[in-house]
Amino acid sequence: MKTVKTIVIILLFFAISLLSADEGPKIMVINSNAAIDRYRTAEETFMETLPNPVLKLDLGTEQLKLREMEELLYDHYPDLVYCIGTKAYLLANKFISDRNIIFSSIIDWQRLPTAPKTSGISSELNPEMQITLYRYMLPEIKRIGVLYSPKYNNHWFEKAQKAAEAMDFQLTGASVSKKRNTLSSLKELIKKIDALWLISDPVILSGKETLFEIFKICDRHKIPILTYYPAFAEYGAMMVVSVDDATTGRQAAAMSQEVLSGDKATRKVQLPAGSHIMLNMKKADAYGLKYSERALSAVNRIIE
Repeated sequence: MKTVKTIVIILLFFAISLLSADEGPKIMVINSNAAIDRYRTAEETFMETLPNPVLKLDLGTEQLKLREMEELLYDHYPDLVYCIGTKAYLLANKFISDRNIIFSSIIDWQRLPTAPKTSGISSELNPEMQITLYRYMLPEIKRIGVLYSPKYNNHWFEKAQKAAEAMDFQLTGASVSKKRNTLSSLKELIKKIDALWLISDPVILSGKETLFEIFKICDRHKIPILTYYPAFAEYGAMMVVSVDDATTGRQAAAMSQEVLSGDKATRKVQLPAGSHIMLNMKKADAYGLKYSERALSAVNRIIE
């Protein structure tokens, strides 16, 4: 009788092991706010490649307290978590930093704490590639200015300046530590430049009023704005070079598969694999600025 009982227990244990193996690795997706288009797109394309996560957590709508979120993360305790945005990443890093964490959509990720199993995709496109593209598309532009805060984008600006120097191109930066100094810094910077490179920076882009005023000042002086966010084309940006969010989601999925297979990534943090280019020809004509006809084949959308 004991022998039969032992056999049953062994068979039951074996069946449970097989079921666990069939389930595969536990993957969690934490989104800082799925109502933001670019965050939602990255999540959707990630899940097309790696479907059925053990948990999807949208911090934009979730009403759980911090303690409840901690318990939720420990209860599911994933093999890998994909974090979209800073808020999502900080939550995972605080409670489950010993797990594999893949991040994307974070401004200046170097300022945040990381763990040995952390990897991800930078939100910033390669500055050298962008400068090359600006020069190719708008050959009359010789001097580009950048407003940036040292807290969020000091490291990025240093890289961009080195890239500009290597290409014998003039890149002038204005460091802005306080939001109230943004417009006064722009008015000084605008005297020295042919175009403004408007980057993602929470100090510079502190609100809609400041943003609108930046566009008004540049338009008054016929200074074209080169930027990263497609919606800014509606405000009058001359050129937009943005991260392709769908490609980011697929890139995060590919990195996740690599991590879960045990392979070591060649780079812990990768540059975005895809970009989307918009050119506002209407604004170029209004400013009397020439653009390269040969470069138009690289543009995804032209505003006329």
